[in-house]
Amino acid sequence: MEASEFSHRVSHGWQSIRRARHSARLPRYLATAVLLVFLVLGLRAALFPSSARTQPAPERQGADLPSQDFALNFARAYLTYDAAYPGRRAGALAPYIGGQLDPEAGLVPARGTQSLLWAEVASDQPALAGGRVITVAAKLSTQRLPLYLAVTVEHPRDQPLQLVGYPALVGAPAIGAPRAAPQREPVEDPMLGEVIDRVLRNYLAGAAADLRADLTADAQVTLPTRRLRLGEVSEALWLGEPGSGAVLATCTATDSEGTTYTLAYELGIEFRDRPYVDFIEVVPTAT
Repeated sequence: MEASEFSHRVSHGWQSIRRARHSARLPRYLATAVLLVFLVLGLRAALFPSSARTQPAPERQGADLPSQDFALNFARAYLTYDAAYPGRRAGALAPYIGGQLDPEAGLVPARGTQSLLWAEVASDQPALAGGRVITVAAKLSTQRLPLYLAVTVEHPRDQPLQLVGYPALVGAPAIGAPRAAPQREPVEDPMLGEVIDRVLRNYLAGAAADLRADLTADAQVTLPTRRLRLGEVSEALWLGEPGSGAVLATCTATDSEGTTYTLAYELGIEFRDRPYVDFIEVVPTAT
């Protein structure tokens, strides 16, 4: 990626973050804006009546929460068994398979037992047969590596959830190597370096009162639940051009047990009479 393009994207991204942080101020303007919109639309409808047909609603891009919950619960019933008591498993599967599949949903244990230690959704993709293929990652008592079970679920609008056919055993989602970071300019301003060091030290230690002194008045920050002691800020780089308003700071820290962490934080920088921080890695009120 070209340096200028990267700088533009970073600058645009941080402007978007600041807009998210200030979004709490919008309600005061909402009533006026809505009134103006209705006036304009009403006038347009009166002068230029539309004959265009209503466009269909866009197709859902991902499974809804009920579909994911269905897939997880089916996977729990499907993967848990005691071969000595097959009726228990068939009873657990019955609400999901109805009369469309065999009572065992295609899995007939020969012997022994298997329990599920944890399960979570690993991926969600459209299915050619209809509905969504929801892949569940499951840790079982019978093997070391997680098992991946693809469950096809259909959820028609205003209708019950449905299992589409038998499940499938699949591989894990593909994982790529971390991408190389673009070339970035180091922070050379000593005053800014001191602010970054102070902010991270107080943030990690949970020192809210001391941290506030280096934050802008409208910064929204919540503190980590694990208290750490800052070792050093090993690197502070501008995200984009120097002075762009965003810095990536890498630091080391230790907890009360002596465990060492290497952590990286994106910080929003705002220059007034001196540098201030208006953002630490995440916006706690953003969705």
